[in-house]
Amino acid sequence: MYTYQTGNQTIDYKIEVVPNRTDITVQICDKEGVKVIIPRGLNENNVRSIIARKATWILKQLNGSQPAEEKPAAPKKEAVKKEAVKKETAKKEAPKAAASAAKTGSFEEGDKFPYLGRQYRLNIVRGDVVKAEMTFRAKFIATVPESWNEQQTNEGIGQLLTEWYQGRAGEKFQEALKSVKKAADNAPESVKWDELGEEYATTQDNTIVLNWRLLTAPLATIEYVIASQFTNADELFEDAAERKQWLSDNTLNAF
Repeated sequence: MYTYQTGNQTIDYKIEVVPNRTDITVQICDKEGVKVIIPRGLNENNVRSIIARKATWILKQLNGSQPAEEKPAAPKKEAVKKEAVKKETAKKEAPKAAASAAKTGSFEEGDKFPYLGRQYRLNIVRGDVVKAEMTFRAKFIATVPESWNEQQTNEGIGQLLTEWYQGRAGEKFQEALKSVKKAADNAPESVKWDELGEEYATTQDNTIVLNWRLLTAPLATIEYVIASQFTNADELFEDAAERKQWLSDNTLNAF
């Protein structure tokens, strides 16, 4: 049984992993309470993020009298096509500010976070510091002021993680593009990153823009997403099926 605290209310929930599932479902039943059904590959932090977003809906159902089931999220398409990820919406104008992208979930010592396809633990250090900072040495090390309460700590770590990922987005995406250019003569000279919600990538003003959360995926998968924006990535890579498998097994919720 897992617990999520929102305000002065607590949500107790169970996690059920279904290997062949592609969507995420939140169920509220009289006997079992809150149950989150997820595909293999998601970790507890991914589920916490889902609970955080659906907290209002969950609490409303728990306070009611009828069992309910949230409509499952639409499964991700196996192939990432340019037409599927290009949306002419206000997302184009979404700010890069870390504060706007930071999550406010609960962070605990030992939590794991994905980076380039691997999982790294979080180490929380409370010290005599004025400003919080995030360092990375085979694990995420968040140093926060001793005076911070739980809410300040959670919000602070969320912002630190967002800033850390975004600070590496440009370099790593260019690294992935460099590999793509070896396989495709018509590859662009550069790519950008932005806050794109759940979209893998899009094209803005003839420029490929990647979701900074793609840093959670392996470089090979990032290369596939880049290539899919200007060519047939399935034909470009012999191991295309392996490269895009991550997209079917995971979400872009970094934390």
